[in-house]
Parts: sequence; C-alpha cells; structure tokens
Amino acid sequence: MQVLLPLKEFAASKQRLSGVLSSIERARLLQSMVGDVLGVLTLQRDIERIAICSRDRSAQWLANYYGVDFIDEDRDCGGDLNGAVNAAVRDFAAQGCTDILVAHGDLPLLSAQDLSMFLRGHNSGGEHAVTIAPDRRRGGSNLLAWRPLQKFHVQYGVDSFARHCAQARAIDAQLTICDLPGARCDIDEPEDLLLMLAQTTDSAAHNTVTFLYESGIAERLQSLQLSANNAAGENHECA
Repeated sequence: MQVLLPLKEFAASKQRLSGVLSSIERARLLQSMVGDVLGVLTLQRDIERIAICSRDRSAQWLANYYGVDFIDEDRDCGGDLNGAVNAAVRDFAAQGCTDILVAHGDLPLLSAQDLSMFLRGHNSGGEHAVTIAPDRRRGGSNLLAWRPLQKFHVQYGVDSFARHCAQARAIDAQLTICDLPGARCDIDEPEDLLLMLAQTTDSAAHNTVTFLYESGIAERLQSLQLSANNAAGENHECA
C-alpha cells in the first residue's frame, strides 16, 4: 500500500475557520494536524511509501522532517484538488503502484487502530476494491483507497462520499465502507475543533491539541461557545 497526502497551500487553508483564526493560525493549525496524521501513517508497517503532494514549501519541509516523499503539485491543476490527486495517482501508476490510499491532513484524531482497521478492510476487498472512511456527516471521503489505480478517479467536493460509492459500483469494485471514530472528525468549522477537543485522549491529536492550548485558541473557542450558549439560553427565556 502506498499513501498520497494532498495538501493545499498553508496560508490559504481552512477558510471556514477565518472567522475565529487568523491566516497564520490556520497555517500553523494545518501543520500541527498534518504532523499528527503523519505520526500515525509512518508507524504503519503495511504502508510502503508516503508522499505529500503540494505546491507549498512548508509541506516540503514537513515531508523532509517526517522522512516521507514530496511531490510537486502539477501546476496545470491550478490548485484543483481533484486534478492534483488524479495527476499524482497517474504518476504512481506509471511507477508500478497498484494500490493507493489518499488520506487528508485534517484528521488529527486518526489513530493507529483506525488505520489498521481500514487497511484490513481494504486488503480483504479482492482484485477490484474501493474502500472509504466517510466523515461524520457522510458527505466527504476522509480516507479513500482503491485498486487497480487505472479504474478509478477521485471526485472530491460536496457529497464526494456518495459519488465515490456510485463510481465504485459502476466499475463493479467491491465497496467497503469503514466508519472509523478517528476518521469521522475532519476539521473545517469551529465546531469541529470544539468536538475534537472534547474527544481527545492523552495520545490522540497530540500536536494539534498542544498548539491549540499553547496558542490560546482552545480557550478562545470555548469562551465563544459559552457566550453563544448563554445568549441562546437568554433568548429562550425571553420567548
């Protein structure tokens, strides 16, 4: 199994958090989350190769730090996630790769147990297999694996989970859906950060949680939530 980790430019990442985090904070948050994901991926024995695909030099630094490969995103893709991933997968296939997992960098709660369960499910899928771990809303495809590479292409965006499932059925691949605790919570909205903070253990999301508390972001988010709850309670009493 080989793994592709596509990353957007850090400074422009996580725009839906811009109401509560600055651009610098969002970039550092992404770096922390990617560190947590790579910490899990690099310890998995069944993974032969990990490659970060990005056009951001910060991503290249992370790749060097964690000892994984770095692929320059195809400039013709213009920052389009689907184009970048499909182009990178074609290169993987040209190098003889037959089985790939596309993971995302905003899954700080992903655990070694989650990953092992996902790979076991995928490995049992036969010659033509597609395996997906959806988000908690069952809208996105947070982990996506398939073989052979030439039979499938990614379609990220709104309702990607449904589209990927439909494509798997259309090519007669064995579809396996893995509902994994650590893969459910991708970080896009402030409520996702609060949910993550409520779910963390001593070993989960270490880099991300450390950054959120040391930067004061965790306290800021919790204060905003408390204020929102109090306002909601006052409105209910007036009604």
